[in-house]
Amino acid sequence: MKNPYAPAFWCVLFALVLLSATYFYGVMLSHQIDKAMIFLDSACALIAVLSIGVVAWASYQSQRTKKKLLEQGKTRVAIWDTKVALRRVETVFDRYFWGSYWQPGRTFQEVMGELTGTPLEKSLEALKQQCVLLDQQVADGRHWLNNARELSDVATAMARERYQLDFCDPRTDTPGNAVIHREFEVLVYTWTVRLKSFDHQLDEIEMEYS
Repeated sequence: MKNPYAPAFWCVLFALVLLSATYFYGVMLSHQIDKAMIFLDSACALIAVLSIGVVAWASYQSQRTKKKLLEQGKTRVAIWDTKVALRRVETVFDRYFWGSYWQPGRTFQEVMGELTGTPLEKSLEALKQQCVLLDQQVADGRHWLNNARELSDVATAMARERYQLDFCDPRTDTPGNAVIHREFEVLVYTWTVRLKSFDHQLDEIEMEYS
Protein backbone atom coordinates (compact mmCIF):
# COMPACT_ATOMS: atom_id res chain seq x y z
CA MET A 1 0.00 0.00 0.00
CA LYS A 2 1.39 3.41 -0.96
CA ASN A 3 2.15 5.95 1.75
CA PRO A 4 -0.57 8.63 1.48
CA TYR A 5 1.79 11.29 2.88
CA ALA A 6 4.55 10.74 0.32
CA PRO A 7 3.46 13.73 -1.88
CA ALA A 8 3.71 16.05 1.13
CA PHE A 9 7.26 14.92 1.75
CA TRP A 10 8.26 15.62 -1.84
CA CYS A 11 6.60 19.04 -1.76
CA VAL A 12 8.56 19.99 1.37
CA LEU A 13 11.75 18.71 -0.22
CA PHE A 14 11.06 20.75 -3.36
CA ALA A 15 10.46 23.87 -1.25
CA LEU A 16 13.79 23.41 0.55
CA VAL A 17 15.62 22.92 -2.72
CA LEU A 18 13.93 26.00 -4.16
CA LEU A 19 14.86 28.13 -1.13
CA SER A 20 18.45 26.93 -1.28
CA ALA A 21 18.65 27.73 -4.99
CA THR A 22 17.17 31.15 -4.32
CA TYR A 23 19.73 31.85 -1.61
CA PHE A 24 22.72 30.91 -3.77
CA TYR A 25 21.32 32.76 -6.73
CA GLY A 26 20.97 35.84 -4.56
CA VAL A 27 24.56 35.50 -3.43
CA MET A 28 25.68 35.25 -7.04
CA LEU A 29 23.75 38.41 -7.86
CA SER A 30 24.73 40.30 -4.74
CA HIS A 31 25.82 43.16 -6.88
CA GLN A 32 22.26 43.26 -8.29
CA ILE A 33 20.30 43.05 -5.04
CA ASP A 34 17.04 44.29 -6.61
CA LYS A 35 16.87 41.38 -9.07
CA ALA A 36 17.81 38.92 -6.32
CA MET A 37 15.00 40.18 -4.08
CA ILE A 38 12.47 39.92 -6.91
CA PHE A 39 13.51 36.31 -7.50
CA LEU A 40 13.32 35.58 -3.77
CA ASP A 41 9.82 37.08 -3.52
CA SER A 42 8.68 34.98 -6.48
CA ALA A 43 10.07 31.84 -4.86
CA CYS A 44 8.33 32.62 -1.56
CA ALA A 45 5.03 33.17 -3.36
CA LEU A 46 5.38 29.83 -5.14
CA ILE A 47 6.15 28.10 -1.85
CA ALA A 48 3.07 29.69 -0.25
CA VAL A 49 0.86 28.41 -3.08
CA LEU A 50 2.39 24.93 -2.71
CA SER A 51 1.79 25.05 1.05
CA ILE A 52 -1.89 25.86 0.57
CA GLY A 53 -2.17 23.00 -1.89
CA VAL A 54 -0.48 20.58 0.52
CA VAL A 55 -2.78 21.62 3.38
CA ALA A 56 -5.86 21.17 1.20
CA TRP A 57 -4.63 17.79 -0.02
CA ALA A 58 -3.86 16.64 3.54
CA SER A 59 -7.35 17.67 4.67
CA TYR A 60 -8.91 15.73 1.80
CA GLN A 61 -6.84 12.65 2.58
CA SER A 62 -7.80 12.86 6.25
CA GLN A 63 -11.52 13.00 5.44
CA ARG A 64 -11.13 10.15 2.97
CA THR A 65 -9.34 8.01 5.56
CA LYS A 66 -12.00 8.69 8.19
CA LYS A 67 -14.76 7.75 5.76
CA LYS A 68 -12.95 4.55 4.82
CA LEU A 69 -12.46 3.58 8.47
CA LEU A 70 -16.14 4.25 9.16
CA GLU A 71 -17.22 2.06 6.26
CA GLN A 72 -14.85 -0.69 7.37
CA GLY A 73 -16.32 -0.53 10.86
CA LYS A 74 -19.86 -0.88 9.52
CA THR A 75 -18.81 -3.81 7.36
CA ARG A 76 -17.13 -5.59 10.26
CA VAL A 77 -20.27 -5.17 12.39
CA ALA A 78 -22.34 -6.64 9.54
CA ILE A 79 -19.93 -9.58 9.31
CA TRP A 80 -20.14 -10.23 13.05
CA ASP A 81 -23.94 -10.04 13.01
CA THR A 82 -23.99 -12.51 10.11
CA LYS A 83 -21.77 -14.88 12.08
CA VAL A 84 -24.14 -14.66 15.04
CA ALA A 85 -27.12 -15.40 12.78
CA LEU A 86 -25.27 -18.35 11.25
CA ARG A 87 -24.46 -19.77 14.69
CA ARG A 88 -28.14 -19.42 15.58
CA VAL A 89 -29.12 -21.39 12.47
CA GLU A 90 -26.61 -24.10 13.29
CA THR A 91 -27.86 -24.43 16.88
CA VAL A 92 -31.54 -24.48 15.95
CA PHE A 93 -30.86 -26.93 13.12
CA ASP A 94 -29.21 -29.42 15.47
CA ARG A 95 -31.99 -29.10 18.03
CA TYR A 96 -34.68 -29.33 15.37
CA PHE A 97 -33.47 -32.48 13.62
CA TRP A 98 -31.63 -34.28 16.40
CA GLY A 99 -32.98 -32.82 19.63
CA SER A 100 -35.96 -31.49 21.51
CA TYR A 101 -37.79 -29.80 18.63
CA TRP A 102 -38.50 -33.06 16.82
CA GLN A 103 -40.97 -34.41 19.36
CA PRO A 104 -44.68 -35.33 19.42
CA GLY A 105 -47.05 -32.38 19.40
CA ARG A 106 -45.70 -30.89 16.20
CA THR A 107 -47.79 -28.71 13.90
CA PHE A 108 -49.41 -30.12 10.78
CA GLN A 109 -46.81 -28.41 8.59
CA GLU A 110 -43.97 -30.02 10.53
CA VAL A 111 -45.58 -33.45 10.35
CA MET A 112 -45.90 -33.05 6.58
CA GLY A 113 -42.24 -32.17 6.23
CA GLU A 114 -42.54 -28.37 6.01
CA LEU A 115 -40.55 -25.76 7.93
CA THR A 116 -43.34 -23.15 7.95
CA GLY A 117 -43.51 -21.44 11.33
CA THR A 118 -40.75 -23.51 12.88
CA PRO A 119 -37.82 -22.03 14.83
CA LEU A 120 -35.51 -23.27 12.06
CA GLU A 121 -37.42 -21.35 9.39
CA LYS A 122 -37.35 -18.20 11.53
CA SER A 123 -33.60 -18.46 12.09
CA LEU A 124 -33.00 -19.01 8.36
CA GLU A 125 -35.11 -15.96 7.50
CA ALA A 126 -33.14 -13.88 10.01
CA LEU A 127 -29.93 -15.09 8.37
CA LYS A 128 -31.22 -14.08 4.93
CA GLN A 129 -32.08 -10.59 6.14
CA GLN A 130 -28.63 -10.19 7.65
CA CYS A 131 -27.01 -11.42 4.44
CA VAL A 132 -28.91 -8.74 2.48
CA LEU A 133 -27.34 -6.10 4.73
CA LEU A 134 -23.90 -7.67 4.31
CA ASP A 135 -24.25 -7.72 0.53
CA GLN A 136 -25.08 -4.01 0.63
CA GLN A 137 -21.96 -3.27 2.69
CA VAL A 138 -19.47 -5.21 0.58
CA ALA A 139 -21.15 -4.44 -2.78
CA ASP A 140 -20.78 -8.09 -3.77
CA GLY A 141 -24.08 -8.64 -5.58
CA ARG A 142 -26.16 -11.28 -3.80
CA HIS A 143 -23.33 -13.59 -2.85
CA TRP A 144 -24.17 -13.87 0.85
CA LEU A 145 -27.91 -14.01 0.28
CA ASN A 146 -27.37 -16.86 -2.17
CA ASN A 147 -25.36 -18.71 0.49
CA ALA A 148 -28.24 -18.34 2.96
CA ARG A 149 -30.74 -19.49 0.35
CA GLU A 150 -28.67 -22.58 -0.36
CA LEU A 151 -28.71 -23.47 3.33
CA SER A 152 -32.47 -22.89 3.44
CA ASP A 153 -33.01 -25.15 0.42
CA VAL A 154 -31.00 -27.96 2.01
CA ALA A 155 -32.88 -27.63 5.31
CA THR A 156 -36.21 -27.76 3.47
CA ALA A 157 -35.13 -30.87 1.56
CA MET A 158 -34.00 -32.50 4.80
CA ALA A 159 -37.37 -31.81 6.44
CA ARG A 160 -39.10 -33.54 3.53
CA GLU A 161 -36.75 -36.50 3.68
CA ARG A 162 -37.29 -36.71 7.43
CA TYR A 163 -41.01 -36.88 6.76
CA GLN A 164 -40.36 -39.78 4.39
CA LEU A 165 -38.32 -41.53 7.07
CA ASP A 166 -41.15 -41.09 9.58
CA PHE A 167 -43.72 -42.21 7.03
CA CYS A 168 -41.81 -45.39 6.18
CA ASP A 169 -41.36 -48.00 8.88
CA PRO A 170 -37.67 -47.76 9.83
CA ARG A 171 -37.73 -51.41 10.89
CA THR A 172 -38.63 -52.48 7.36
CA ASP A 173 -35.50 -53.22 5.39
CA THR A 174 -36.69 -52.42 1.88
CA PRO A 175 -34.80 -51.03 -1.13
CA GLY A 176 -37.01 -47.93 -1.15
CA ASN A 177 -36.28 -47.21 2.49
CA ALA A 178 -32.56 -47.65 1.87
CA VAL A 179 -32.71 -45.06 -0.90
CA ILE A 180 -34.38 -42.59 1.46
CA HIS A 181 -31.68 -43.19 4.04
CA ARG A 182 -28.95 -42.53 1.47
CA GLU A 183 -30.60 -39.35 0.24
CA PHE A 184 -30.95 -38.11 3.80
CA GLU A 185 -27.28 -38.86 4.49
CA VAL A 186 -26.29 -36.95 1.35
CA LEU A 187 -28.33 -33.97 2.51
CA VAL A 188 -26.71 -34.08 5.96
CA TYR A 189 -23.29 -34.08 4.30
CA THR A 190 -24.30 -31.23 1.96
CA TRP A 191 -25.55 -29.18 4.90
CA THR A 192 -22.29 -29.68 6.80
CA VAL A 193 -20.15 -28.73 3.80
CA ARG A 194 -22.13 -25.59 2.97
CA LEU A 195 -22.25 -24.51 6.59
CA LYS A 196 -18.46 -24.82 6.91
CA SER A 197 -17.94 -23.05 3.59
CA PHE A 198 -20.22 -20.19 4.69
CA ASP A 199 -18.33 -19.84 7.96
CA HIS A 200 -14.94 -19.98 6.20
CA GLN A 201 -15.95 -17.26 3.73
CA LEU A 202 -17.03 -15.03 6.62
CA ASP A 203 -13.65 -15.56 8.27
CA GLU A 204 -11.87 -14.58 5.05
CA ILE A 205 -13.85 -11.38 4.52
CA GLU A 206 -13.38 -10.47 8.19
CA MET A 207 -9.61 -10.74 7.73
CA GLU A 208 -9.89 -8.59 4.61
CA TYR A 209 -11.64 -5.77 6.51
CA SER A 210 -9.52 -6.05 9.66
